[in-house]
Amino acid sequence: MSLNDILIMFVALILGTQICRFLPEFLPEKVLSLPILQKLNKMLPLVIMVLLLLTSLTFPKSGEGLHLILAQTLALLCVLGSYIWFKNTFLSVALGILGVNVFLSILS
Repeated sequence: MSLNDILIMFVALILGTQICRFLPEFLPEKVLSLPILQKLNKMLPLVIMVLLLLTSLTFPKSGEGLHLILAQTLALLCVLGSYIWFKNTFLSVALGILGVNVFLSILS
């Protein structure tokens, strides 16, 4: 990937993030109070957590590294439990990272 491609992607990410942040400031209150947007606002942290969890899994090939998938599964259960209990995305991500490392050290 060339430097120009990386810079274009970087600018696109910046613009996408800023549009998402500033768009609610310019939308009328009538649009912001739509039930679907209210539901999305409540469900978005959970959706982000699920996407992070699913993309973090690495599946072992040909029976190797079963301890890795077991450690990841246990860490995912810790993340799920902490998110349900504390409702804090940052804490759940931190506990997931800590959990994977702890379970890997225990299982290895």
